[in-house]
Amino acid sequence: MPADCMDKYKNDFAIKFAKIMQQQLDIWKDVQNSNRLSLLSLQSFGFYFFIAALGMVPGKNEHNYNLKFHLILAAVCFIAAVISNIHSTNKTYQDTIKATLFPELLKIFGNLQYRSSSSLTSKLNASSIILDDETDNAAALAKTNIDNLVLYDIKNSIFQDSQLYDKIITSRTDDDAFYGIYNDVGITIVETDFGWNAKDKYRTYHSMFKGAAMRFKMNKQIKSRVLILTKFSMTKIPKGYEKVELESVKFNKKYNVWVDSSSAEGQGQIEARYLLNTAFLERLMKLQTSFRVSRMCCSVFGDSMLIMLHTRKDLFEMNHLFGRIDDVHQYKHLFDEFASVLSFIDVLNLSSKTKL
Repeated sequence: MPADCMDKYKNDFAIKFAKIMQQQLDIWKDVQNSNRLSLLSLQSFGFYFFIAALGMVPGKNEHNYNLKFHLILAAVCFIAAVISNIHSTNKTYQDTIKATLFPELLKIFGNLQYRSSSSLTSKLNASSIILDDETDNAAALAKTNIDNLVLYDIKNSIFQDSQLYDKIITSRTDDDAFYGIYNDVGITIVETDFGWNAKDKYRTYHSMFKGAAMRFKMNKQIKSRVLILTKFSMTKIPKGYEKVELESVKFNKKYNVWVDSSSAEGQGQIEARYLLNTAFLERLMKLQTSFRVSRMCCSVFGDSMLIMLHTRKDLFEMNHLFGRIDDVHQYKHLFDEFASVLSFIDVLNLSSKTKL
């Protein structure tokens, strides 16, 4: 069933994507060409040569000026400036394409919406989200109890409450975000990078997490707190937790499971095993595989399931600036990522209101 579920979503995405591609291809090609040409503009070349000129500047303690060395350094600076501009332009290009693709692509799954990184600078309340779209989906969303919605921003307090991190978050930057309700389950996915600053004179920054944070607001409650960590995750286990041994040998080889022994009136082990059934384990492993990350942490507490996929690469990415827009094969990873999330909800039956 899990494979069939994944394939269904991949096919749905592919069909919808093909229709959007047919409508937007000419527009997207114009956007791509204009961004490519911007790399050869006078402004861009001015930037390249300015950075290259820095390589010709003698060092503060340089007594004998070495022309050959500085020419090589200038060439390196020129190449670095070109690469940096390509990276920045590619990001702008991809954000433009995603702004027209994702909102349409997500419509086939109901109340799921997209916010680009540029939109994350301003907080949106629930009413403004509803007013953004006057479709039937928005009307259905409006009827839902606002207090039970998971909005696009996962607050820092949620990360702290997960007990996956033992430091207070002092710095955070968000990128793309997806949020809404699917199968009566609140879901938020945010690409985020956060950490803490030391109290030294340099306010040294220490990264705690970079990757995709996913929060599922379940319609069921658990009394205990369960932590699921990939092997060698480097996560510090809080005091009072005990290890849970599961029957799945495959899962035990990749993950460690811990439960708060002081919660659930001493029934934490039983509750953890009830939660971590075969379907859960299979879907969780598939989720990590689809996002191609080596490190994953998960915390289940109350009615929240928080999954943290650690990676330095950008997720939910479009084709590259120099790629062919109409080559559907380059979007395979995008389909895999979305399909794994939605099938995760389906197979786990997170929408069940049965209390654990």
